[in-house]
Amino acid sequence: VWINIAKLGTGIFLFDKYIVVKSASSLKVFSNKCTHAGCRINKEINGQLVCPCHGSHYDSLTGKVLQGPAGLPLSTIPFSTDAKTGEIIIKI
Repeated sequence: VWINIAKLGTGIFLFDKYIVVKSASSLKVFSNKCTHAGCRINKEINGQLVCPCHGSHYDSLTGKVLQGPAGLPLSTIPFSTDAKTGEIIIKI
């Protein structure tokens, strides 16, 4: 999967299977699958990633659970960056 981060700016971006969090100094990619029941996380509220099924909240910078019922953090997705194009390559 290729995502051009140069065009995104900074913020939290929800994609079909991934969440990209880009700040001025860091870039993180998480799975958007809630660790409680596998629902797709499709909302961000005040820097927290929110699962619509049972209300779990995750920290957008770390993936850590802030509010259950989820007990495990979001999975971090490995990626690399193409220096020429500014795209990240997500390794599936």
